[in-house]
Order: sequence, then structure tokens, then C-alpha cells
Amino acid sequence: MKHKLIALLFTKKTKLECDKVLSVYSPYYQNLSKVNKYNFQIRTLLFIRTTTFNSTQGFVVNNKMKIIISSAFAQLTFGLKTDTLKVFNNIFITPQPYSYKNNAALFDGDVNLHTKKINMSWPAIERGFKIPDDALNLCIHEFGHCLIFENTSRSYLSKIFKKKDFNNWRKHAEVKLEKVKSNDNKVLRDYAGTNLVELFSVSLETFFEQAEYFEENEPLLYFSTTKLLKQDPRNKTNPIL
Repeated sequence: MKHKLIALLFTKKTKLECDKVLSVYSPYYQNLSKVNKYNFQIRTLLFIRTTTFNSTQGFVVNNKMKIIISSAFAQLTFGLKTDTLKVFNNIFITPQPYSYKNNAALFDGDVNLHTKKINMSWPAIERGFKIPDDALNLCIHEFGHCLIFENTSRSYLSKIFKKKDFNNWRKHAEVKLEKVKSNDNKVLRDYAGTNLVELFSVSLETFFEQAEYFEENEPLLYFSTTKLLKQDPRNKTNPIL
């Protein structure tokens, strides 16, 4: 009912533009049933409306870019009640990898806890959608961080994840973290061994882009993720549980 009412905020032209972009760039969207595609469009457009997009001077973030970026959040939260971010709702896009003052390292993306901004480079964003099966998607990764940070800071009644589901995921994630650290690792790339926050985001990339492989090799972690996100991406037309 909520999203049926929200749909009235958007014109037919806006929805058609969203469908056109997602039909090219989002394999997740392409496989959805007709009803789920429509709901996905509305969640994507709602995220755009509730998010501020900025960029470096001279670099324009157009509607296509906003739709692509926002679709990653819609994908992550498609089975959840949460459809927007309350704190990290300011996204800054750069035309190339960037660095921070007094730090020579180059970044493609990060979630800045001080500024409450999500920073990402457009080439890395686009690459994440053009290659849909390598378990590398910058938007999913950074939005994964946002879900963890906001879930931690929200009050009990507005939590993104159910406490029981999150604790169950964490139990299996801690086992996987030790596996990665000891080089006894399949499925997730080694960066997942940094900490549980990074393991969460890395596992989300794999969850959506290599679901069958993930489930086959780490079934406990996989199914704890399906319970946490209330969806199973192996069910392509209707992933919501």
C-alpha cells in the first residue's frame, strides 16, 4: 500500500525512464516479474527523491547515473521495510578515483562517518554494473556499510534488521572471518578478512552476483544472509521471502 501511494508522486515518463535504464544496467531488475519490476522502480525513484547527489565541479551527475546508483540500494533492501537512508543520504560522485588531504592513497569509494557522506567514483560504479558476475559492485559494497552503520545507530523500533536475524548472521560471519584470516577461504575475496563490517559488504557483493556459488560453498552464511535481507537472489523473478 505504501509504495502504491508513493507511485503517485512520479510521472509515467519518469517511470519509463527508470525502466529503460534499469533494463540495460541491472541484471537483478531484468529478471524480476512484471509486478516486482514496478515495485523496484518506485523504490529506486523514492531513493533518488530522498537523497542528495553532488559531484566535483564540472562533472554532472545525470538521471541515468542517479537511477543506476539508487538501484543498488533498492536491490539490497528489496525484501526489507527500509527503502531510504536517514543519515547517509548525501552521495558525492567523482569522475575518477580520489584522495584525501595528507593521504596519497586513491579511493574508489568510502562512507565518511565524519561528514555522513558516501563518496564514490563513477568509473568504478559503472564497472560494477557492466560486469554483473565478478562479485564486485561498489554501490552495493558502500550501501552495505550504510546499512550496518544506520542499523547500529537507530532506535530499537526503527532498526533495519531484526535483532535475532542479525545475531544469527554475525555468528556465522565471525566463523567466516577467521577462515578468511587463516587463508582457508572460498567464495569471498580476501578483503573480507579486514573486519566484520567489510565482510558484510563483500559478502553482499557475492550474495547478489554469485548466489549459487556462495550457497554451495558457505550455506550457513548464505542462508543467514537470506534471513537478514528477507530475500534469496537465486529466485530471480521473485526473490522476496
